[in-house]
Amino acid sequence: MNTAEFDAELKREGYRVVNTALKPNLLAPNHCHDFDAKSLVLGGEITITCNNTPTTYRAGQCFHVPCGTMHAEHVGPEGVALLSGRRRTGPVTREAFESDLKREGYEVINTGQRPGFAEDLHAHDFDVRIMVLGGEVTICRNGTATTFKPGDCCEILAGCMHTLTVGTEGVAYLVGKATRRA
Repeated sequence: MNTAEFDAELKREGYRVVNTALKPNLLAPNHCHDFDAKSLVLGGEITITCNNTPTTYRAGQCFHVPCGTMHAEHVGPEGVALLSGRRRTGPVTREAFESDLKREGYEVINTGQRPGFAEDLHAHDFDVRIMVLGGEVTICRNGTATTFKPGDCCEILAGCMHTLTVGTEGVAYLVGKATRRA
């Protein structure tokens, strides 16, 4: 399966698409996730051990780890690049959101803005993910304004032109910031 087909399949099945790269020889001992994970290996290799059975996946191969499945991950000596999807069945908690950000290499910032704060049309040279903790903020991307309230999340990719307007109560949010290198 090629990356475009896999990406389309993830989106059809309700997964949030994530590009990740893991360092060589990384070992994540037995653990489980609070989401379904599905990945396509783009380069390198990773060994997933479930039920004491290790399976190694290389470029072009896919794997799926259902929510709550105990497994270990061992990255090969060259590292691994993955096109992945994550799908949760319930609302995202602050802890899960922050955990995802850190796992994906985002800098995590707890911040906020005063009531009525507004930013003119601009773009960042980094990816941003936001989870609103209190108050509300309206973000306009591609001519479409969306208001985000407590518990809502959004993503603004590097280069995306957008504006931001804070509601009458101000806003508190958790922000993830990541600079991606080509």
